Amino acid sequence: MLKRRVGITTKTTAIIVAAIILVVAGGTSAYYLTLPTKPPPGGTVKVGFSISLTGSFNVEGAASLNGMKTATQWLNSNGGIIVNGKSYNMTLDYTDDASQTSNIVPLYTKLVQQDNAQFLLAPYSSGLTAAAAPIAEQFGTIMLSHGGSADSIWRQGYKNVFEVLSPASTYLRVAIDWLKANHPSDKLAVIYAGDSFSTTAALAAINYSKAQGFQVVYQSSYPTTVNDVTPQLTAAKSAGADDLLGGGHFNDGLLLAKQLAQVGWTPKFISLLVAVTEPTFQQQLGTAANLVTGPSQWEHTVAYTSDQAKSLGLDWFGPTVAQFTQLYQQVSGGKTPTYHSGEAAGTIFVLAKAIQSANSFDATSVKQVLSSLNFMSFFGQFQVDQTGKQTAHAMVLVQWQNGVLKVVYPTTVAETQPQYPYGA
Repeated sequence: MLKRRVGITTKTTAIIVAAIILVVAGGTSAYYLTLPTKPPPGGTVKVGFSISLTGSFNVEGAASLNGMKTATQWLNSNGGIIVNGKSYNMTLDYTDDASQTSNIVPLYTKLVQQDNAQFLLAPYSSGLTAAAAPIAEQFGTIMLSHGGSADSIWRQGYKNVFEVLSPASTYLRVAIDWLKANHPSDKLAVIYAGDSFSTTAALAAINYSKAQGFQVVYQSSYPTTVNDVTPQLTAAKSAGADDLLGGGHFNDGLLLAKQLAQVGWTPKFISLLVAVTEPTFQQQLGTAANLVTGPSQWEHTVAYTSDQAKSLGLDWFGPTVAQFTQLYQQVSGGKTPTYHSGEAAGTIFVLAKAIQSANSFDATSVKQVLSSLNFMSFFGQFQVDQTGKQTAHAMVLVQWQNGVLKVVYPTTVAETQPQYPYGA
């Protein structure tokens, strides 16, 4: 009876034969067989952070955590981080900070001193990131920021803190650029939350608007704990503003959009920070969300590719946009990734790329790489200046159109054109 030989297929045999090299030297023949080998396991690298799963940043925090989990799962399933010829898996050590600044110092101190986290990710939001940064500096532990973008963070002289997302001062610029190109005579109102991120974004927008020739007829901030913005909206309407820019985070952005109807004001154009990019914004507002715009760090419809990286002379690292999106849906129970998911996941790949490029877990070596690293992932380009502030990543403008969030500007990546005016 013939027995089937198991273990070597015809394809495998062909590979082995092709790998045999015949060397003839001094009349002696020698055969060398070279086969690819998988790097042996080297252990794990622990990354510690807090994240807002409860409190005012819970929507953004949940999306960020799912992004980190997705990136880590992809990384570990695709060879891990290669250091000195060994493969290391990444593990995430995290806890809920309840969106409270007062929780940050004890949590991050514990992550370093008790949990022995080798690297840190910042918490979500600029305020919480600003509280965590001194801890990273104190212990000489590298920390990457995925959700803290206030420019003030990068003016403190930190040596261990690096930004992956675009800085706050650039957030509303893409909306202003579109208005300049299409409705340069519109009068603007800028109404914003009083935290560091929102204030930085709004004041930068005001200055940029004026430099572009716009008239800012009203500007005002409100407390982060606000539950009524009708006084500010009424004042903006009375000042003759055509457009509304500003906001802050999810809850107050939702409030601004909800209370427009209460004061009887229908701006021609609305662009709000953070809130607009979350599906929950449209789910809670319904038709009132239609034609509201907002800046986004990343959308799954903007396809950065390895070919694009190659054309710029950059390395590519990590999954494609489609691969990330598909895996994210599995990890999150069918949800679509938002920009908070993308930027948080992007941070994982920046850290992995830096460690692998340094071929070391030594903080000094990895910092040197981060300071000069310039590469592309599904999240876009990464490069920082001497302060650790992001300089290469680009933002886009999105708009809700008939229940679907569309990228509408710049035209080079737009899915469709912006619709104007709001309420049409």
